Amino acid sequence: MEVVVGRRPSVSVRPVGMDEGRKLQRISRTAKHRVKLRRAIVVLMSAQGQSGKDITVLMQVGED
Repeated sequence: MEVVVGRRPSVSVRPVGMDEGRKLQRISRTAKHRVKLRRAIVVLMSAQGQSGKDITVLMQVGED
């Protein structure tokens, strides 16, 4: 395993199937708990190919 110093690792989700996508969309519309809502949105955005940097900006969170 090669580690590159000074560079953050890239993180993304595995491909999301149609059923999972629908479930995540439903959660993002109906979730009562903020954490569950935000996680569903982050997973959807990653599955759609958004970069981690774009997700952090749009969700107003830190990169960590």
